[in-house]
Amino acid sequence: MTVTTTRASGLSYDAISNYAEAIGKHYGIYDASGRADIDSLIERLGGTVVVADNPESLHVNAPSDFVIAIPFTTSVRRDRFTKAHELGHYFLHYLFHESTEPESFHRGSRNRAETEANVFAASLLMPATRFKEWFAQDDDDWTLAGIFEVSPAAAGVRSQALHLK
Repeated sequence: MTVTTTRASGLSYDAISNYAEAIGKHYGIYDASGRADIDSLIERLGGTVVVADNPESLHVNAPSDFVIAIPFTTSVRRDRFTKAHELGHYFLHYLFHESTEPESFHRGSRNRAETEANVFAASLLMPATRFKEWFAQDDDDWTLAGIFEVSPAAAGVRSQALHLK
């Protein structure tokens, strides 16, 4: 597998958000509250998740054959965001570039591609319409985090990204 500097998609953040939500809708991963079943999406796409000592990463062998690595020491909510983030790399930085060769993506650096993956993850896990509906009922980050099974920090960032706070 090659390890390279991840090429950003160059899509606008709005386009990335719309793309992530369209994927979630296409695969029917949202329940009535708007919570995403991220594990079923990974499975349907041909991916697997492993818990390992190595840092959070995505290893793509080929389209529809990938492995997401999550660490032993993180929470379920953090793991959900990590899985969605790595799916962001899969869709935005592997499939978008029409790659077919094995590639690895590792988290850690701060660059455009990492930000794109974060925007994708937040949008996939907290779809805008449902998030805004819940926010209108209760704008507490802890409450929103519980509904979408993300961290309160992720819910707070999503609130800001949607210009709700």
